[in-house]
Amino acid sequence: MEFESGSARMLNLLDKKVMLASQNPKKRDGRMKFKETRHPVYRGVRRKNPQKWVCEIREPNKKSRIWLGTFPTAEMAARAHDVAVIALHGQSGCLNFADSMWKLPIPASTMAKDIQRTAAEGAKAFRPAKLD
Repeated sequence: MEFESGSARMLNLLDKKVMLASQNPKKRDGRMKFKETRHPVYRGVRRKNPQKWVCEIREPNKKSRIWLGTFPTAEMAARAHDVAVIALHGQSGCLNFADSMWKLPIPASTMAKDIQRTAAEGAKAFRPAKLD
């Protein structure tokens, strides 16, 4: 995949609207387990325990999921999810944050290992200073 600078991506986005999770509400959940653990706003994020958030994404046209990792904050998990959405769905994907298209790295390919590695890097960039 060809590398594109942040400013070039931002210029390309001026022509197109970015779909945000806050503007596109999530579907009602059917299972009680996920109703209690998933984040009320961020897509692809659920609570593992009181201190950890986990993130995964379903592969398009498959039943399998790509595990993106465990994170100390819901925001970091949401950023990792955005990296995967950009890799798998491109600009038509539903993002958690509007600035994700130009602030987050893009995986080299759509292979699960590349997406996982890049998602971890992208989330690490938004780690709060108080956790370091």
